[in-house]
Amino acid sequence: MQLVIGAVPGPTVKDAGGFRCIAADPPWLEQGGGGRGAQEHYPLLSTPAIIETMLRAPCWTPAPSCHLWLWVTNNFLPDGLHVMQALGFRYVSNMAWAKDKVGLGQYLRGQHELVLFGVRGQLPAQAPVPSLLVAPRRAHSQKPPEAFERFEAVSPGPRLEMFARERRSGWEPWGNELAA
Repeated sequence: MQLVIGAVPGPTVKDAGGFRCIAADPPWLEQGGGGRGAQEHYPLLSTPAIIETMLRAPCWTPAPSCHLWLWVTNNFLPDGLHVMQALGFRYVSNMAWAKDKVGLGQYLRGQHELVLFGVRGQLPAQAPVPSLLVAPRRAHSQKPPEAFERFEAVSPGPRLEMFARERRSGWEPWGNELAA
């Protein structure tokens, strides 16, 4: 998987000691088969490849004290916890995004998505936010802006979004779906 680099730490991030907030929406290697899943939209990575890709990314410069927001699909919850630990973060909690429309699924058709919240070092929350986010479903894998507003309320900058699909104010993006 070749990624377009939208974020290479500049002097400001390096001087500040790295990113204090990282959000990531990895391309989990779903094994669906219905023909409408993630494999129809972008290349997928195994869990070990996600860890390696993140750790080797030129933008991977977490501060000693940092927050990680890691999106996972329901069937990849154990993998998400493993990735979080492998990246050096301690799982703390999660937020559920309740969608307005039913999605895909093999046993249960998903209508929510989880984002795991982890901490590295000692970085308290700026402000607590509710753990349930109710927002409309968007295009495939596109996350609601309200989620990022909550990330920003809890986690100080500088901020990095890995596997980004769009550019956001106040975030350094890195991903292969970014428009040039």
